Amino acid sequence: MLSNDNPVLISARRECVRSSFKSAEQENYMRYLEGDDKATSEYIFENQRVDAMYITDAFYHRNRRVISIQKKTKVGADGLMLEIAKLMTTHNDDTFVVNPANVRIITGMSNAGWEKDMIEKAPTCFKSKIFHHGKLSKADLMNMRNGLIIIDEIDTGDKEEQVLHNTLKEAKVLDVNHMIQQNNRFVFISATMIRELYDLYRWGDLHEVYKMTIPFNYVGHADFLQKGIVQEFYDLNADNNAERWVQEDILDKYGNDYRVHIVRVTHKNANIVQNACIRKGVTFHNHTSTDRLTNNEITEFFKEPLKEHIVLGVKGFFRRANLIPNKWKLRIGAMHELYTETVDNNVQIQGLVGRMTGYWRDTIESGHNTGPYRTSVQAVEQYEKAYDDPFGLNSYQTSGFKKDNGRLTSQQATLLTPKNIQNLQPVSAPEVNDPKDPTTIPIVFRVTKEEYESIGRKANNQWDYETILPLIMKYQEAIVPELQRCTRDLIVEPKSDSTYQDCIINFIQAANERKRHYHAGNIKDKTKDTFQIYLDNKEYFVIVSFYYGSKTQ
Repeated sequence: MLSNDNPVLISARRECVRSSFKSAEQENYMRYLEGDDKATSEYIFENQRVDAMYITDAFYHRNRRVISIQKKTKVGADGLMLEIAKLMTTHNDDTFVVNPANVRIITGMSNAGWEKDMIEKAPTCFKSKIFHHGKLSKADLMNMRNGLIIIDEIDTGDKEEQVLHNTLKEAKVLDVNHMIQQNNRFVFISATMIRELYDLYRWGDLHEVYKMTIPFNYVGHADFLQKGIVQEFYDLNADNNAERWVQEDILDKYGNDYRVHIVRVTHKNANIVQNACIRKGVTFHNHTSTDRLTNNEITEFFKEPLKEHIVLGVKGFFRRANLIPNKWKLRIGAMHELYTETVDNNVQIQGLVGRMTGYWRDTIESGHNTGPYRTSVQAVEQYEKAYDDPFGLNSYQTSGFKKDNGRLTSQQATLLTPKNIQNLQPVSAPEVNDPKDPTTIPIVFRVTKEEYESIGRKANNQWDYETILPLIMKYQEAIVPELQRCTRDLIVEPKSDSTYQDCIINFIQAANERKRHYHAGNIKDKTKDTFQIYLDNKEYFVIVSFYYGSKTQ
């Protein structure tokens, strides 16, 4: 038997993964042509490929151990996870490539449907590597080496001493030394991971966060809110409110345009909603764990032509990770999430409205009649702000976490909290991103001695920016557009001990601690958006510091 690092064996594994993916692509396309609602026109879409390449590159070139992926609901995480697994297991560097036997796609969700759907979609080489909460004991994470662990919906089941935490802890993978010595990497993914980002921020350079690309045809919560499709929910525990919902959101809005409508109920109010439907002449069906409809029965409701309005009363169904196919979305009318006085933003975002997001903007923009989708409007507004700027002056609340105008008022520990990660040297907690603060976290990168010495000077003894720019493009290409937009303020190489401390050491420390910093005394015009470059002739660091004077106006 060949050793695991034998080049011939590694090459054979690559080909096995590639052929397995090719087969899965062909099967998906066949099912799509046959009209399978769950099959897609592409097995992996272009945006998923681009994102997966970036994430693989972050592991390979920037030596990250953890990548967190922020996404929007139903933007296509399944395909992204599979594409990451493919790229990591077919990488052309034998010293980096992941053994496909050591890929795991897991979740803390107790959701057998998620597991079933992922296994059905996955290529054969990964089908046996997928486990939901109820099967984590079979994931076989002990002695993992050269592995990739992808955790979907990381914000569910991630509290201390829950099954997911205990499984990872017992496998000893929550240890920085173990990650490095055993060469294991993690991908965490969710649409609602605000709390977790606060923990992961403190992992420093071991971690990087990435936002999934959002293609143009995607329609999300903000779009629904802007178009008046998302509207405020209310308590359906009273007869008058239940009748109001049936009358206004169903009968008045849709008349003889018969639709399927979905309402989240409890044991307490299911009969109230059902009786309201009976009084209004609308058919009601329970779809709960104790009174469950079959897939065939549900599919029948979405077949044309509908001859009556149908209300589905659901409890745990149609939450995160559950798919409502576009064909079904076209026949859905009103939706009403479960009203609660204390709103959990994660629950509302991942609920019924989240299931209606996805790739059908063209249909919505054409004036398709749908909604209202009733949920907490405040939860949607807070989510959009927190998604754009997780550490900003915004508010957010979910189980074990509350943030009020940028200030954390409640934060329970998760499995990602630094104290639960062995041998981690945590950095300071993030500072609030005040949108009016003109300073930023410095960008710091190191060049070789030869590259540093290639930086030239102009006739007036000023540093030549044109010889620095190629180094920035090599090491920090993402900031080049911002450099082109802003005005260059100065380029300096501090030499005295005091200025070296102020302009090099303090900047590097701020960058390491993810803190805003600027040498205010050097700013020539505090009304403009400018940048400064500091050159370190001792350790060959290059520091770029932006100052947004327009924010002070």
